[in-house]
Order: sequence, then C-alpha cells, then structure tokens
Amino acid sequence: MDHNRNPAGRNQYAACPPASDPVLAEALRTYHRELLSSNNKIARRLKADHGIEMHPNTVKKRRKELGLSSSGKTAKTLSMGTAEQLVARELEDDPHQRLGIRTVQHRIAFNSGVHVRRDSVSEIMHTHVPEGFEKRMPTTTKILRHPKHPIGIHERWSADGHDKLYSIGFPVWAVVDDATSKWLGAWIVPSNRLGVIIAYCFLDVVEKFQGLPLQFTTDCGSETTKVYGLVNALRENYHPEYQGLAPHVYLRSVHNITIERSWLRLRLDWGDTAVYFFNKGIEEGRYDDQDPDQHELCQWLWSKLLRQELQHVVDMRNSQRMRKDRTKFGPSGMSRNEAFSLPQDWGGRNCLLPIDVNIIRDLKQELGGDQLLDFTSAEFSARAQVAYDSLQITKLTFQNAWDVFNAMLPLVFGERQWP
Repeated sequence: MDHNRNPAGRNQYAACPPASDPVLAEALRTYHRELLSSNNKIARRLKADHGIEMHPNTVKKRRKELGLSSSGKTAKTLSMGTAEQLVARELEDDPHQRLGIRTVQHRIAFNSGVHVRRDSVSEIMHTHVPEGFEKRMPTTTKILRHPKHPIGIHERWSADGHDKLYSIGFPVWAVVDDATSKWLGAWIVPSNRLGVIIAYCFLDVVEKFQGLPLQFTTDCGSETTKVYGLVNALRENYHPEYQGLAPHVYLRSVHNITIERSWLRLRLDWGDTAVYFFNKGIEEGRYDDQDPDQHELCQWLWSKLLRQELQHVVDMRNSQRMRKDRTKFGPSGMSRNEAFSLPQDWGGRNCLLPIDVNIIRDLKQELGGDQLLDFTSAEFSARAQVAYDSLQITKLTFQNAWDVFNAMLPLVFGERQWP
C-alpha cells in the first residue's frame, strides 16, 4: 500500500522566492532592522506586507543565507570593542543624552543592521555616559488619562503640528494612527499654521493609504478649519452610510494623546539635536541669518536635511518594539509596523474607508500641488541642486551640513566675502 500522503509533491509554499529575490531580501533586512528575529512572526509579516507565503523554517534558512543573525548569535562573534563603536556612533547624535538603552539598541539595529544584546548596550552606556541616566529621570507632570479601547487600524487618525523647530524656521506637521501609534506621515513645512498646507498633508495620507479613517482628530486651531470641511465633505460624498460617527473631532492638545506622546519622543530622539546643530552654525559664525542670500540657501539645504532625517527617525520609530503591557487595550510588545500589518494579533481590524485616489490627486492639485511644501522658488531650487550635486556629497548629515552650506555659497551666488 502506498502511504505517500502527497503523491503529487505539491505544497502550500511551492513558490518560495530565493534569498536573491530583491523584494524578499529587502523585506527580511527591514524586519531585521526592526530587531525582529522570530521566524514565525517574520513569515506572517511577509504574507501581510508582501503576499509572500513562506514556512518559518524557510524564513530561517533565507535569513541565514543573507547573514541576518539575532543578538544571541551575534554576541558570539561581536567583540566588545566593536559593540562600543556601534554604541558610540549613536551617542554622537545625542548631545543632550536623551537616548535610553532600548532606544540605542534599536538604533544600532536600524542604522547598522547589527543586533547587540541589551545588557551589552547597558554596560557600555553605564561605563561611558553614566550621567545620562540621571538626566533621563522622569519629571513630567502627569495628566489624568482614560484607557483607550481601539477597534482597529484607521479607526482614528490623530494629527497636529510640532512647533519646537519653529525657532530655527522649520515647523513639523504629522498624522499618527491612533490604535497603533504608527506614524502615517510627517512633513517639514514652511508653516504648520496655514490651512491649505494642513489640508494638503491630510490628502497626502489619504492618497497613500487609498482611503479615509473612521474619524480624524486635531486641535481646534484656525489652521484646521479647511481640513475640517474637507474631511466632512469627503465622508458625506463617498461614505454617507457612517452618519452616526463624526468624521472630524476637535480635541485639546493635552487630550489628543497619541500625537502628543509621539511629539515628546520625536523631540527627545531628534528635534533637540536638530536645533543644537543648527544653532551651532550661528554660534560659530558660519551662518548669518540676516543675509538674504544665506537665508535662502539655508532654507533650501536645511529643509532637505531635516526632511531626510525626519523620515529616517519616523521609519525607525515605527520599527521599534513597544513595551509589553498586559493591562493595556490594543497592541503592545510589538513594533508599530507589526501592529499595523497584523491588527488581528491584538484583536483589531482594518477600518479604512476606501476612496478613489484619482479624486484625491485632483484635490491636491487644486490646493496648489507639491509647491505648497517648497521653502524656495523652483528656479532657486534647481540652481541649488546643481551646486549640491557638483560637490558629490556622500551623505548630508547634521555634522557636515554647515560645511556643505559654506561650500555651496560661492557656487550658487558667486565669489564674495563669505563666512
């Protein structure tokens, strides 16, 4: 008797791509940068994010082929000297010593692709920057909060502006998913107090996800009146069946919890550092903000740098694992990306209200298009880009931004007495 239970040799994972497949390789490296090492979770993320069905054992094999090792295996080959260099590299970008152990561990994985054990990071930080632990002691006044009971992703989007970078001329506006705290969009804008810019950014997120949330929340500022009307009109025209739920709700900033908590972490991880390096250029006499030519070039170069760095920190934040909290409703103990991709894992669902993106694209153009977010004219931007490209900069960073700025001045404006 033939006991072969699968005589045809078929199985549900027959079309597994090899490690050389660019989509699979990039996905596995992305999950690795999230400090995700569970083969079971990675297999589920592959299916949810990319439609790739793969057995966990095959995931393990592909990760090994790509040289992606967890912290336990890495610890056997990683010298303490190398670990110290990795930690030091992250601490160089933290002059205010705001980064904690878990954040540094995650930043190493995200930026360098190396999993370093948490106790190793802790030992190095206690040895080299012990004063940082005292500086990070919590001193914030607590506001009474009530537990949230999220039903799924896109149930509510929380949005607001961040003014901490207004002091250097580069305000921020962002949208966060309320249930998972995942950053859905973040922009460096000429002003976060203009209604047309806020409305455009909202439509940008709608286009990205091809739908509307059940509800959109902002504070009650004059800049939100345009987006208020826009949200209501889109809901009424394309999803009138949800009449019992307000499309847009105004909240005081202290009660718009998700976005406000996100701002604190953004400021500590990135915003204070950006302001520090910007002001350092002024203090060292490398930038005169009263010179109109220098101001124009600064607007172009620093908006370019800050957008690059903001996207980097948002991507890193979305990939960082949240603390496990068994008393919390909704996701915990997983990254924001994981909670967003696999809402069923924490009892959620996808609440997105689909909408035709062509309509959204037309509305964005009617508002003014991408030019709304430009800090300089199209003519100047083109001229500055040519000068920037001629310098063949490997990577623009906070550390070299003023060097690049001073090198660009004569290329853009001609020879004269520059700093």
